[in-house]
Amino acid sequence: MSDIPQEVIDEILSRLPVKSLLRFKCVSKSFKSLIDSPKFIQAHLKQQSLKPNSDGKLLILNKNQKKLFSLDDFNSSILNTQQQPQELEHPFEQPHDEIQVLGSCNGLVFLSNNVCENGIWNLSTKVYVKLDRFCRISLPRVPPKGEGKYMFFDQICGGFGYDSSHDDYKVVRIVQCVFSYGNLLSETMIYSLKMGVWKDGEDCPYWLVKEDFGTYAAGALYWLGFKESHGELILVSLDLGSERFEQVLYPENLGKPCRLNLAALGDCLCLLAASGHVVTRMDVKNHVDVWVLKAYGVEQSWVKLFTVEQLEGRQHFSYMRSIAYSMTGGEVLLEMDNRKFLWYNHEKKSLKRAKIGGGLNSFESFVNFGTLVPLYGRGNEKDSKKGAEEGDGSVTDEL
Repeated sequence: MSDIPQEVIDEILSRLPVKSLLRFKCVSKSFKSLIDSPKFIQAHLKQQSLKPNSDGKLLILNKNQKKLFSLDDFNSSILNTQQQPQELEHPFEQPHDEIQVLGSCNGLVFLSNNVCENGIWNLSTKVYVKLDRFCRISLPRVPPKGEGKYMFFDQICGGFGYDSSHDDYKVVRIVQCVFSYGNLLSETMIYSLKMGVWKDGEDCPYWLVKEDFGTYAAGALYWLGFKESHGELILVSLDLGSERFEQVLYPENLGKPCRLNLAALGDCLCLLAASGHVVTRMDVKNHVDVWVLKAYGVEQSWVKLFTVEQLEGRQHFSYMRSIAYSMTGGEVLLEMDNRKFLWYNHEKKSLKRAKIGGGLNSFESFVNFGTLVPLYGRGNEKDSKKGAEEGDGSVTDEL
């Protein structure tokens, strides 16, 4: 090994899955020091993001049972045969637990349960951090003077993502109230994993779609929302570096779809625009245009990837999300109506059912790839790393 240049060793190791790297930390002190170093962790993360399916899992949240499942290999060749998802044990389990996945980014998952525990979990290293309960709600529960006679609705939105400019992972919580005169009151709180604290953020000037958790892509969170109570649906972003809200313009040739959905595809925001036309009184054909935003804030960077047509013999669909590219990049895994997975082939313009067992008939899915990203909180870097080495998955930082 001494004859091999160090940079070659670093490059080889950075391409290995997390499971192997955790074992290699026991080989020597130099290996352990290298694998634990921030520079190597970033290099490994970069390699994994280029080929996320190679060490990736498909996380499936059963919406009926509120249980979390994992499919360790979800390539199109594998999913031609029946695959059985495995139930995941997670650090936020409680009796009669109902778990929610509120975001996934760089191998980290933001989870919440029905007893108001929230936290971030690295599935590969088994290390997790519990956040303190969501902060105060300072918005009024009754209309202030001049705002109307009653509250029209109130809601909590949020999101989770990575701020590369500060090398920090952030949780966003937005509380909004709309009163009978149509005025909006909004409060934003942002949690920094690096600092281990909540702080006040810029109030969101847009009405976000009710209880919609933001879609993370390339350093920003995205929601659908409105400028005013009876306005058109717009695309809203929060840059996690500047922590500023902005409206993002739609593609010029979007048209007037009847439904819009957001998802992430690779490292890009994906906009799925569903439209339909009447064939007969009893038959409506619909299709979905799939767009990706290649550069944040640049309207001209919208690219239409493909259009999914409703094929003969297939049932109508009303909702579709992009999940991931195949290993070759020639196919895209789609989630349809929270009930089934389909592979879409670009060249053949064909849909193929992905065979997944387990009796899942109402679910949400998320891609999670293996990383060494540590979970720091209030300076407890040492404790978090110790938990990863021992592999017991029981180390927490009570924030």
